[in-house]
Amino acid sequence: MLLALLTAAAVGLTPYGPGQVAFSFADPRIAESSGLVASSRDDGVVFTHNDSGDAARFFAVDRTGRTVDAWALPGVQARDWEDIARGPDEDGRSSLFLADIGDNRGTREGGILVHRVPEPRVGERLGPVVSFRLVYPDQPKDAETLLVHPRTGRLYVVSKAPLGPSVVYAAPERLDAGGRNTLQRQGEVEVPPSRTAGGPQGAGAFGRVLVTAGDISPDGRRVALRTYTDLLEWPLRDADVPAALGAAPTVTPLPPTGQGEGLAYSRDGRSVLTSSEGSGAPVHRLSAGRQPEGAAVDTRRPRDRLLPLALAAGGLAAALLVALLRGRRTRRLRPR
Repeated sequence: MLLALLTAAAVGLTPYGPGQVAFSFADPRIAESSGLVASSRDDGVVFTHNDSGDAARFFAVDRTGRTVDAWALPGVQARDWEDIARGPDEDGRSSLFLADIGDNRGTREGGILVHRVPEPRVGERLGPVVSFRLVYPDQPKDAETLLVHPRTGRLYVVSKAPLGPSVVYAAPERLDAGGRNTLQRQGEVEVPPSRTAGGPQGAGAFGRVLVTAGDISPDGRRVALRTYTDLLEWPLRDADVPAALGAAPTVTPLPPTGQGEGLAYSRDGRSVLTSSEGSGAPVHRLSAGRQPEGAAVDTRRPRDRLLPLALAAGGLAAALLVALLRGRRTRRLRPR
C-alpha cells in the first residue's frame, strides 16, 4: 500500500485498461509493422512502415485496417527502419520522421539516418525528403525508438539494450542535413522487472526489458516507451525528455503478441495504440480507465494532484513508523 502511494505520488499517472483489438492490417504488404504514429490531419488514420527488407515506403491505414494511401521516398534506401514519429520542422510544419536506426550487430560506424517529410494528407503527393545523419558520441548502438517533441521538434533516440539500462541520446537542437549530427548522451532508462507474457519465441526475460518503440503525447505532457510485453509511461514537464525517462514509470501490461514494435498515442492523446510484426497483425488500443457513472472526476492538473498524494503517503509512512515503535516499546515492557 505504501509503495503504491509513493509511486503514484512520484509518477502522477495511472495504468491503462486492458488492450482491445482496434483493427488488423488488411494489406499483405504490411507484414512487419515496426513503427506507428497517428495522423494529425486525417481522423482515424495511422502511419506505419515495415522493418528491414522492404522498400523505403510507408502506409496510411484507416480505423478498419484498410490501406488508404502509401508513399515511397525517392532516392532513399531502407536499411533497417525501426520507428516513425511526428513533430514540427524548423518552421513549425507538421512532419513525419522515419528512423533508419536499427543496428543489431553494432556496425554502423558511419552513423544512423532519420528521414523527414512533410506530413501528408491521404490523397496528397509526398513533399520533399530531408535526411539527417546522426552519429553516436561513443560507439554504434542498436535502437528501435525515435522520439520527437511536439513543440520543440528535438529528436531523441533510445537504445535497445538486452543487458543494463537503455541509453537516451539527444540530437542537436538544430539539425544539419549536409553534415554529421553528433548525438549527446543525456540519460538512461531502467526498465522495471516484469512477468508479463508475450514477446518473440525464445526471448524469455530479455523480451521484457528490450525497448522497441516510443512516442510523446500530442500535448507534450506524457512520454511512453514499450517493450515486447509492457507499456511504460512518464509525465513530461518542461520538454525535458531525459529527466522524465530517468524516473520510475507507470507500467501497463500489453496484450501478448509475437513481436510488438509499434507504439503511438492517438490523435487526441486519450489512448495508446500498439502494433506487432506479422501478416494481418492486430493493432491494439489501450484507453485510460473509465470513471464509474456518477463518480467525481478529478480535473486538477497532475502537479496539483501530487501534493495530496505525497502528504497521504507521508502520513501513512509516519503512522507505520509510530506503530512499529509502539510495538517495540510494548515488547520491552512485557515481564520476563
